[in-house]
Amino acid sequence: MFPKFRIAAALAFAFLVGGGASAPAVTIAGEPDCYLDYIESTGTQYIDTGVNAETGLKARVDFSWEGEITANTDKSMLDAATVDSASDNRSRVFLCHLYQKKPFFGYGLKQRGNPSGTFEFVSGQRCEIVSDITGTDSMELYQNGKKTFSAGDREKYAVNGTVNLNLNLYLFACNYGGSPNWKATARLYECKIFKKNATTGELELLRHYLPAKKNGHVGLYDKAGGLFYYDANNEFVAGDVLDKPMALVESLTSDGANDTYQCFNTWVWGKSGLRSEVDFSPLYPTGDRGILACRETTGDTRLFMAYHYQTAFRFSTGKLLAKSDINVVAPQTGVRYVIRTDTTPGAQSMTVSANGGEAVEVLKDGVDYGSDYMATTNTLSLLATHRAYDNNFATPVEGTLYATKIWDSDGLLRDFVPAVATNSAGVLYAGLYDKVTERIYKPLKGKISSERDCPFDLASQVGPVTNVLVDIDPPRTRLEYVDSDGAADYVNLGVVAKDGLEMDAVMEWLTAPDDDVFVGARPTSGNTRFFLYNAWPAHSIGYAKDLPRIADGGKDAKGNDTFFTPAANVKYRISSRLDDGDQFLSIATDANGAWAALGRTDRTYAGPLDTGLPLYLFARNYIGKADSFAHARVYSLKLRAKQPGGAYAPVLDLVPVRDPLTGGAALWDKVTERYFRSAGNFRLAGGGAEREMVLPFMMVVR
Repeated sequence: MFPKFRIAAALAFAFLVGGGASAPAVTIAGEPDCYLDYIESTGTQYIDTGVNAETGLKARVDFSWEGEITANTDKSMLDAATVDSASDNRSRVFLCHLYQKKPFFGYGLKQRGNPSGTFEFVSGQRCEIVSDITGTDSMELYQNGKKTFSAGDREKYAVNGTVNLNLNLYLFACNYGGSPNWKATARLYECKIFKKNATTGELELLRHYLPAKKNGHVGLYDKAGGLFYYDANNEFVAGDVLDKPMALVESLTSDGANDTYQCFNTWVWGKSGLRSEVDFSPLYPTGDRGILACRETTGDTRLFMAYHYQTAFRFSTGKLLAKSDINVVAPQTGVRYVIRTDTTPGAQSMTVSANGGEAVEVLKDGVDYGSDYMATTNTLSLLATHRAYDNNFATPVEGTLYATKIWDSDGLLRDFVPAVATNSAGVLYAGLYDKVTERIYKPLKGKISSERDCPFDLASQVGPVTNVLVDIDPPRTRLEYVDSDGAADYVNLGVVAKDGLEMDAVMEWLTAPDDDVFVGARPTSGNTRFFLYNAWPAHSIGYAKDLPRIADGGKDAKGNDTFFTPAANVKYRISSRLDDGDQFLSIATDANGAWAALGRTDRTYAGPLDTGLPLYLFARNYIGKADSFAHARVYSLKLRAKQPGGAYAPVLDLVPVRDPLTGGAALWDKVTERYFRSAGNFRLAGGGAEREMVLPFMMVVR
């Protein structure tokens, strides 16, 4: 479903948590007004989680320490401890703690710090700590690689192996016998707290905190419990308000260009044990291309969750598998693949399914690529490879992304779907919406530069976005026409360019055209084409290698036929058909409200022809990319498809409308009852006379 961001004010209630003289934290029922990039504590704010500090817990904390970090710095991020003047006599649960520049972790009467002997925190550097006291007794820290405690050191952490403090864990402080102590100056991006079920052994999500605002307060929204938490006396500092998706869309496409390609940092640290599912269609599957990947060095440390190299999908945790270890599943242009990967040490797997077909295992003969744990010092990226050794995003892939999911041992980390969002300045851009963290991930430019942030502005650098997944409202206002910009606008009509299509359209060129395509597709770099109407520079259609034009009855100096040239600011009625052995194009012009026939051409060029590509309006679909853009206006457009008995039946009946989603213009299809928007700019320009849209039906939400 389309994500919710604001709801009607819910009945709010508050209660005091914590104890002693500490400032109370407050909860409010209901979803937040908006989500934030982070919240920051200045050293006085904290949150009582309401989760008892005891064995059986696991936590994920995505955060950064802020402020000066010295040899005497002592900060708590997710901790609790009993009161005792002697440190060795305190019983504690330290899940995220900083002492003397190093991470501390542990429970019971002892704590463990300095897991690697050399690691030190850096102020302002974002990292993730995964602390586990469910019996594993480990801490994984992702910042400059993986730092971990050995499960064999359990006796150093606790007396008798279990602890129950009867104190709640605090965020941004330690619950020291009921009062906040060792308060943190820190930023929090996300926090999850799990509890192991004693009966089933499964992890249960107790808290899933995301930075947010509600009723003017800055705090954390717990998705697991449906409550908003904030500090009553000293509100947290708010990070940027996250952009809101205007719509979830079917797909977006990266151009893969060397200088401007788009990619996404998932902020999932590359390591063994991750699982992923990527729904992707390549445009030009050649060379070295990362789809979901990261790489540590120029040597062997790499994590390729989804990748293709030269002529095959590839897999790697550590060293790249040899071709002899891989079933060669060769990616093909325009095929939609679902790539599933499991990087569990000793049990790695990779399968690829094409166009919804049976999954093919990529690794041969149960290849065990080793049981050693592998971790990189950077994060996985989508549509490129995130390289740690030069902090770059490289090996870009050109293709269409539909969805991506990433799991770890305790559940789903990311659930990406393409979306169109608007920023605070009202600029539309395409990105990925993560349904887990409720945030839009903005694309990056792959090359390191002063312009690393890539807004993926729909008016400039953009891959196409297609098909809003859920439209709530049918159109209420009909427009006279919609205009394309002649540079980026095009509409994916979703109808495959193949034998047996007819078109009737009323249109107008806004500037004099020159080899501009109004409706068409081209599947190869050769002459094979399927144009229901284009200008070259005459009025013409295109079928296979044939490109007939409408002759004007004249001759040139060499005695060759001359042709009618399309003019700007003239309204044309186009009728065309492309079928095996039966093609025609008929043109009429508007003469003071009456149609006057301009000319007609008929052809019997032999096919058959099936490009396998959907037709584009205002451009040609050239092997999945839009080009030959038309600067044109459309008043109406109908497509009909040939039926088995030979009759033609409607498949599209497009009319210009006011778009309730964007406030701009779109095309409404009366056959399928859905909107068609520009895949380049997302909203078309529209104008002319407006009138109320009369709908002979009631649309229901699907």
